[in-house]
Amino acid sequence: MSVPASDAQDASTLLASKTDVGQVRNANEDSCDTLLRADGAQLLVVADGMGGHRGGATASSVAVATILETFVSNATFDIEATLRAAIETANARIFEMAQTDRELEGMGTTVVAFVLGTRSRATIAHVGDSRAYRYRQGRLESVTIDHSVVAEMQRRGLISADEAAVHPRRNEILRSVGVLPIVEVETTTVEVAAGDRFVLCSDGLSGVVRDDEIAAVVQAQTPSEAVETLVRIANERGGPDNITVQILQIPASDSEGDPEATAPVEISAIGIEAIESRRRSRKRMRRLGKIALIGMILVGAYLVWQLFGGRDPARETLLPTEPTNGLPAAPLEAEPPAPRRGIPR
Repeated sequence: MSVPASDAQDASTLLASKTDVGQVRNANEDSCDTLLRADGAQLLVVADGMGGHRGGATASSVAVATILETFVSNATFDIEATLRAAIETANARIFEMAQTDRELEGMGTTVVAFVLGTRSRATIAHVGDSRAYRYRQGRLESVTIDHSVVAEMQRRGLISADEAAVHPRRNEILRSVGVLPIVEVETTTVEVAAGDRFVLCSDGLSGVVRDDEIAAVVQAQTPSEAVETLVRIANERGGPDNITVQILQIPASDSEGDPEATAPVEISAIGIEAIESRRRSRKRMRRLGKIALIGMILVGAYLVWQLFGGRDPARETLLPTEPTNGLPAAPLEAEPPAPRRGIPR
């Protein structure tokens, strides 16, 4: 099941997803979804399809749906094996569909899947160049290594990171799900600490927004705000591809607070904008709160005045509604009280 172009946010507000068609493509071939299993394991999946409009969208949506289905039906303690089996099952399904439908021939997809099993460990499985990041202590670290031509050249020391970012072959991947009958899935586990943020994305984001910029936005904003901001930035930079991003924030204890909220981070112009946006939002909310409080005080004062300090109608002189003989009407005497009857002794 894929998430539509509008964002999908978890009720806890610590998990948010957004996928967008971008500014160049006619259709969105990305898919993503999240799932909370009965045993508490939380799954995030991003897939970036390829093979034409219909083929790419089909491959990515089938991959995401198959991974979720397999993850639910195989609730074992070996999450790494479960994720690998889920992606291998998706590969078999997509490959078979491509063999029986000529319009889907050659379709495939990248996949990155993340599972938070316990508060201390997370498991990631991926194929292709969709990424998973961990933000901690002001630093955004990629916990996946792209299966791409440029990434391999960089690993061998043939090009630098700056050269890789603009290399003409940076979109060529070495592995994908569904193109061949067998797929090699890479898995890894990472430590998880309170306050960590995990980011999953397609290359529609990582290809145009730098890591330090992603870090600044993720630190300064909530997950639901950050996914909106990151997609907007990618679109402002031309949106050359479909853009998908998921952010999961590991909650901190109430007593300790969020250790990442004030962590040192290299603040770029994007980071400054994100921080200022959040500061303005908080200032606006405080202003509205003050206005509401003043209004409540005024209403309360008026009600007290009406109750204790208002006019006493019984003491006012009654005036007739019409003057008499053209002269000002004389005040009317209050009706004398009825005589009291004596009480027999």
